[in-house]
Amino acid sequence: MRRRFRAQCLQGGMCNMDTAVKFPTTPKAIRARALELSARMSVEKAFQAIVRNCLDQIEANETGVIKYHDVESLHQMRVGLRRLRSALGMFDEVLSLPVALRQELDWLVSQLGPARDWDVLAGSTLPRITNTLDADAPLVRVQHAAADKAMALHAAAGAAIASERYQNLIGNLERWFDERGWRAMQLPADKVKLKMRIGDFARDILEKDQQRLLKRGRKLKGADPETRHRVRIAAKKTRYAAEFFASLYPRKTVRPYVKALASLQDELGLMNDASVADGLLRQLSEGDEELKDGTGFLRGYLASHSRQGDGKLRKLWKRFVPLRTPG
Repeated sequence: MRRRFRAQCLQGGMCNMDTAVKFPTTPKAIRARALELSARMSVEKAFQAIVRNCLDQIEANETGVIKYHDVESLHQMRVGLRRLRSALGMFDEVLSLPVALRQELDWLVSQLGPARDWDVLAGSTLPRITNTLDADAPLVRVQHAAADKAMALHAAAGAAIASERYQNLIGNLERWFDERGWRAMQLPADKVKLKMRIGDFARDILEKDQQRLLKRGRKLKGADPETRHRVRIAAKKTRYAAEFFASLYPRKTVRPYVKALASLQDELGLMNDASVADGLLRQLSEGDEELKDGTGFLRGYLASHSRQGDGKLRKLWKRFVPLRTPG
């Protein structure tokens, strides 16, 4: 019943105003709520709290994506999806999501990713360049073409979120979650692990993620885009784990750690945006001869400034201090 009512609201059906959420004219993108875990929680209880937190963030941004094609709502839905996939990966050794649901999550990623990439190009990367230059006609044409592409992909993303396929995905995820479907697929040893307290499990996850990041980070000097991308992914996973388990550690210890990870991830993200932008600009030029001059200039500009960012990235890496987890 809950899913049927919700689907009708999302698809424009009549909702009981006593129970339906009233959305403002301008949508408000929903970030993840602060997550509070207790050291006395079992691994299973902590997993439930984390997944519920991620699902809430995803579902809370549906209306902004469907009805308003809102840039920030789509971004926050995508963040919630990335957090969910990261959480599922963290707990994969003791419980597993059915393969069919994993494949549907991959489909959802493919529906949101392109719109976000073009949003960043049209709304962030290009304005950052043109604000420092004279916006001549070739660059303006590229900006307009990128904005048109972003708008079209937002419409496609909204249609995907309003679709029956998405509704089935969320409904099946909620059912698997509510019925604790992972228990049916577990070995006896896994069931024992789920009853353990979360502290030891969290420490092992943080140490493993941090070691992966440190290993990849040693290759940052003079790194190519693919190597930087691997470091960015490792930093993102480590940051998500640190945020999930932050309430288990002293605030004065974990906050600077998460802040340092965020700064590192942001800088790596900017460099990755430039790499992604190069591919998107190439797509634009292939589809329209009038855009070749503008896209060619912008690709050269991005390549030049990308190399200049290496120094700042190395400084951020040197400032990164690994978290010491009590053993």
